[in-house]
Amino acid sequence: MALLDWEENRPEPDEYGDFYEGYINLVEQPNVIQSLIQQGQKVYTLIQQLTDEEANYRYADDKWSVKEIIGHLIDTERIMAYRALCISRGEETALPGYDHESYVQKGNFDQRSLQSLSTEYDALRNANISMFNSFSKEQMLHKGTANEVSVSVRALAFIISGHEKHHLNILEEKYNISTSSN
Repeated sequence: MALLDWEENRPEPDEYGDFYEGYINLVEQPNVIQSLIQQGQKVYTLIQQLTDEEANYRYADDKWSVKEIIGHLIDTERIMAYRALCISRGEETALPGYDHESYVQKGNFDQRSLQSLSTEYDALRNANISMFNSFSKEQMLHKGTANEVSVSVRALAFIISGHEKHHLNILEEKYNISTSSN
């Protein structure tokens, strides 16, 4: 059980940079841990149900494949969780940003099996849920600097969830992959 009551504890605007507001607003459920659990189950099932053709699909030549989107979700969650860990522990050094395009390009996600991606995704999500549940209220509200903006640990949990929702919406709208029934 989390040491912070997640119900009705959305981050305040001063806990994240303007860029992240869109992601945070996509998190409909006030309990972000429940959102992460439900999304994790949904995405794991989605990956398991993809065919190789669907997984390698790009709606345009210059767009990511579905496997690359999954890899991007994994990379981004790992980076945001690392930021949350560092900030929760009082890290005072500003944490760097990252070039998501370069990470996807160098991630070799298209060469990986769907099983490999789903296993990594599931292990990462479960570990991060445990990590966020371990933080005290003080740790969750602690702020640090990442990507040149002030951000709280609590906001990072919401950013992970909202970022994933953003990409699930893209899979629905641009890739014609149903994510609502999974």
